[in-house]
Amino acid sequence: MYQSNVYLETRILVLPHKKAFIETSTENGTQITIDSELMNILCMLSNAFNCKKLEELEIEHLTGSIDIPEGSDISGYSVKVATNGFLDIEFHRRKKTVHIEEIRIEEDTGRLTRSNNKAFMDYSNAGCPSIRIRTGADFELGEEAEFFLNELRRLVQYLGFITVAPIETMIRCNAYVALAKYPIPPDYYVKLRNLNSFNFVRKAINIELNRQEEILRTGKKVVSESRLWNERQNSTEQYKLRDPHLTRFEKVKAHVVFKYPETEMDFQKPFELPEARRRRLSKVYGLSRTRAEYICDDKDRADYFEATIAAGGDSMDAAHWISSEFSRITENNFTGFSQSPLTPAYFAQILQLLKNGRIHNGIARQLMQSVYKTGKDPLTIIKINNWTQIASEDELLPIVKKVIAENPKETEKLRDGEMSPIEFLTGQVMHLTGGMAVPQTVKRLLKRELNIKLVYVLSMGGAICGRLNQDGSAKTGEVEVLNKLLENNDSDVRTKVVQVNHLWSEEIEPGDWAALIKEITECIETGTASGIIVAYGLDTLPYTAALLFWLFADAKVPIILASAHDTPEASDMPKCSIDKAVTLAVKETNGVYVVFDGKVFSPLNLKFIKPREGGFCNWNMENLVFTGSDTLYSMFAGLESPDEFVMKQILREAANKMLVCRVYPGLKSSNYLPLIDNGLTHIIMELYETGTGSMRESDYSIKPLLQNGRKKGCHFYCTSQQESEIDFSGYSTSRRVWREGATPMGRLTTESAVGLYFAASLVADNQEELDKLLESYSAFF
Repeated sequence: MYQSNVYLETRILVLPHKKAFIETSTENGTQITIDSELMNILCMLSNAFNCKKLEELEIEHLTGSIDIPEGSDISGYSVKVATNGFLDIEFHRRKKTVHIEEIRIEEDTGRLTRSNNKAFMDYSNAGCPSIRIRTGADFELGEEAEFFLNELRRLVQYLGFITVAPIETMIRCNAYVALAKYPIPPDYYVKLRNLNSFNFVRKAINIELNRQEEILRTGKKVVSESRLWNERQNSTEQYKLRDPHLTRFEKVKAHVVFKYPETEMDFQKPFELPEARRRRLSKVYGLSRTRAEYICDDKDRADYFEATIAAGGDSMDAAHWISSEFSRITENNFTGFSQSPLTPAYFAQILQLLKNGRIHNGIARQLMQSVYKTGKDPLTIIKINNWTQIASEDELLPIVKKVIAENPKETEKLRDGEMSPIEFLTGQVMHLTGGMAVPQTVKRLLKRELNIKLVYVLSMGGAICGRLNQDGSAKTGEVEVLNKLLENNDSDVRTKVVQVNHLWSEEIEPGDWAALIKEITECIETGTASGIIVAYGLDTLPYTAALLFWLFADAKVPIILASAHDTPEASDMPKCSIDKAVTLAVKETNGVYVVFDGKVFSPLNLKFIKPREGGFCNWNMENLVFTGSDTLYSMFAGLESPDEFVMKQILREAANKMLVCRVYPGLKSSNYLPLIDNGLTHIIMELYETGTGSMRESDYSIKPLLQNGRKKGCHFYCTSQQESEIDFSGYSTSRRVWREGATPMGRLTTESAVGLYFAASLVADNQEELDKLLESYSAFF
């Protein structure tokens, strides 16, 4: 097995208006002074990387041929200031320590770049102070290196010593790549140059690793050389040979004058590093890892988020709107958060108005845009445009009581279980408020005043609402059957059966999910639902239950999927399930639940073990999960009235691009590669135990599938065939699967991962966001 060995040499250009080294002659010889502001920056970086600062500094000179532009006064000096540091990163759920071998201060000597198939030197920043950071050979794939560079970008921004935007333009990188048979260290390194973006670093490293592996597999030797990344050809190409034993630096006889800050407080500003802030925001505000990463990716964005909360904004609402509408506004106007006319105080005010029901989502969007353009107070803009809604229960309750008193016939009908008069009564309140009352609030008050509990029962099909025909065949989705099951329930509970479909669950297609999601959304939006029951079949219940969890776990109405093994004629289990579902619908205030044969299960990791005897169980779950914190609901609820046709198209397209693949002895990768060529972008792969599978050089190995799929943009998400957590630990084959870019889905079962994929497809704006959501929620519990 070949082991990847990759390290980075990264340069950060700082203080372009200053010189790094001031050289003067004294009686005792040459004296070289290092700028004090530069030393402060070096101390901050050294501390951030947990490095050991050197007490005595030596001037060294870069060896080799350095092309210095004519007329410049570049010295070629290099000073090592710190060693033996580290930075902890986590990529695809695997934690790793990246060692920082050394930090140096130098002068930029230009960079090698390429244009029109020609290589040339760019001296635009020549002479600028440059901090060189060399890592250990700790990276195994390009994605890890890219992740580290992005973390470095964030760290530099948080430390605040570069004000140029974007900061990544001031960070340069060379990569050194080698393969060796584990555990033997490599005796060569290939230097990759012309890496003008973090994206190029990732691609160049992966391509180079594949090139070297092909050479080594054929028994040849990889030459130690410098190679250039050619983005057009998506390949590395030879530049020049290099001596792996060449001494990089030679000492210069000179006296170094430098001064560390006198006290730690001189350079330890009250800053918080990105990872610490991500953890804190997740813990304090309940943000998902994805939300926290996005918020903290930009320090100004994170500052804005916390300033909004300090001004009275809700943390979850702030995270949602910053991640969506507000970010679109700033991007479209090419401004950052710190320069936004929509101040944190104004933004918090809008969120409060939305939470209190005085405005709805559509008005909130218009209000944000208007405040951003004009800089005016939100309340002033609302008054000018007459956008105010009446949502206060204290304000609406007297009007509701008046309407109830003036309409005794409709009120009596409601008390008798007929629900249509609620629309009439709501309309009367709307009339008396000039159309400014929030309908959902009005309906909630009507239900409370009249002690009405309404449970919607959506019929999708399955045995629970089926019946046997005279010829012995079964028919499903019968409304009459459900109505009969609902008889003799608590007289205070009103039920309304809605026919959504009449399918056996094995017949479910993505388009059918769209109809169900639309119906649930409409039931929630009516404001009349105490709970929602979905009568559903057996076979695809684990998929549908997970899908509904990801979309509705944080909704303010409980959703219960009720199922049974038999039809009502065959046993009393359907009745038990419906009765239990009604009880949950009235008792709970939110969450998604599954009731099968009268027993309650979590909608996640649902596994059908045996018919009749026990039925379902929940894998990998000590405590049953019914509700979520920052699930996809906030993103889904932010969509304007989800359209069934649009959702059908999105879900069908997602289905066309996804495949579930179960690893087994004899799986042949070549059978799947044509599917990737035809547009497959996501494969959910069931591996053995904690993430193992054959990675041999064989036709019956998953290695060619992973490697070729990755080259063509296909993403692999791995679940376990057993009741195990996928973390790619414990086996060398697991590590090799991870090295090929596969993402572990943690404790999620295949069915829950599939449900997550379809739910994320509905809310993601692009494939990059989809993949971030999938990886983030893989660690949901």
